[in-house]
Amino acid sequence: MIKKILKVSAKIIAGCFVFYLILGFIIIPLAAKVVIPWQGSKILKTPVKVRSVFVNPLLIQLKINGLAILDHNKQTLLGFESFFVDASFLQLFKKTYRIEDVSLKGLQVNAALLSDGRINLMEIVPQGSPAEEQSQQKAAAEGAVSDEKALSSEGQAPAEAKPLPLVVVDRIALENGTVRFEDQSVEPKFSTSLNGMQLEVTGFSTQPEAQTKVTFKAKLDEKGIMAVDALIKPLAQPLAMETSFSLNDYAMQVVTPYVGKYTGRGLQDGKLDVKMDYRINDNQLTASHKLLIQHFEFGQTVESKDALPLPFGLAVALLEDPQGRINISLPVSGDMSDPQFEYFHLIGQVARNFFMKLVTKPFSVLASMMGGSDTGTDELGYVRFSPGRADLSEEEKQKLGLLIKGLNERPKLRLEINGGFDQQVDWKAIQADIFTRDYEELRKDSSREETVAYQLLYQRRFGIRALWDLTKKYKLEVAQYEEEKLNQEIKRQLIEHAPPDEQALAVLAQARAQVVYDFFIASGFDAGRLKIGATQKTQSSMGYVPMEFTLTVFEQ
Repeated sequence: MIKKILKVSAKIIAGCFVFYLILGFIIIPLAAKVVIPWQGSKILKTPVKVRSVFVNPLLIQLKINGLAILDHNKQTLLGFESFFVDASFLQLFKKTYRIEDVSLKGLQVNAALLSDGRINLMEIVPQGSPAEEQSQQKAAAEGAVSDEKALSSEGQAPAEAKPLPLVVVDRIALENGTVRFEDQSVEPKFSTSLNGMQLEVTGFSTQPEAQTKVTFKAKLDEKGIMAVDALIKPLAQPLAMETSFSLNDYAMQVVTPYVGKYTGRGLQDGKLDVKMDYRINDNQLTASHKLLIQHFEFGQTVESKDALPLPFGLAVALLEDPQGRINISLPVSGDMSDPQFEYFHLIGQVARNFFMKLVTKPFSVLASMMGGSDTGTDELGYVRFSPGRADLSEEEKQKLGLLIKGLNERPKLRLEINGGFDQQVDWKAIQADIFTRDYEELRKDSSREETVAYQLLYQRRFGIRALWDLTKKYKLEVAQYEEEKLNQEIKRQLIEHAPPDEQALAVLAQARAQVVYDFFIASGFDAGRLKIGATQKTQSSMGYVPMEFTLTVFEQ
């Protein structure tokens, strides 16, 4: 009897096993080949194709070949050549969900930003019905109410979070993937592609201390080499990560449509290299962004209503060294535990501050790139003169020497010298010099006393009656005066009461500009990159009168 039961049981087990094999090897693959296109097309509202499906029920393996999601023009939006998953059945006995290999070959993505601002891939995202949306909103509201009740209840210990099941993925791989993108919202249209994409992720686990390694390589437009290397503890609290991104030898002509749209100029030449490093530890982010642009050249002017009114040509000329290289470094750091922390806002602020300083304080940027102090002021953007004078002090000559060095290292920059004067301060200094000169002339060949010489100068300027009226104010008795005070008042009025001579001040300003011009030429600076500009009024500061410079682009 027992033998008969065992025999029947063996037949049942064998039959189940055979059915399991038939189900896995034959029925499921055949059914999947029909169900995937049918249900996929129904859900996505667009054609879905699949070439074949293979299941190995013994080794717990799944392979899907030739999946493609098409658009309404029968062109592939998203698809792959093959998708393979290999799970470990034996690890289930150890309460471990282990996937030994997940590989995707021949990924194809064709994305486009349409002229109306829509993204073509969003068309395949399932859209819920109004009834479903209302149901989801109601469920969310009920969930919020229940959360408030849970928070308001007192005396209840918070429920401990359940630990995640142990999931291990030995390897995730992408081979020979391609992503194409086209922007139809700009003219001319922009298109780019990532080709030969190779991705490998190893060592993923739900254990908090597990370290995952990620490597990625691809060609950008067949002209740039992109690479990413990362070490991550994805489930650690707080997050720990070290990653490095690089892009080498990228030909910038590809981005000509965007350059034309935002600068109003075409792009003739240029090569880009990018290096970015990120480190996150104990919620502290430390990042560096380094850009190297070589042989950047703007092309012809193009029509664009979106062009920004910024001096892009000046920015390029300021940043570019004699070898045609532009080096930009943007370090970023922040506390990720801060509730106000937003990475993209932070990096945007750093970049915005850099380019705003580049545009508004070009001489300060020039000084910092030469290794000088970056105080935020444009100290190289002006030279100081003593009031009423047009000669350079040794300190100002040293400053001009530094400026000449910087301009020689930036061959696309041109300097305009704007002669300047302070109407009040300079004119007062000029009148003081005139007074001193006239006074010394009177005393040189005369035995006149100082008071007599002062009164004679005053009489020449304002007349004898004005002199009588003034001396009365300082008369003590007959033929006796407060001579010291009288002389001081005469000198003050002779210097301050003369109306400014605009022509004389303009001559002074031009003399100052010529002195600086001659200093540049004597230093061997290219005269073609130097120009004396229009005279302008300025404001004295700290006892000196500044004369400002203007940077422009030198067109050869």
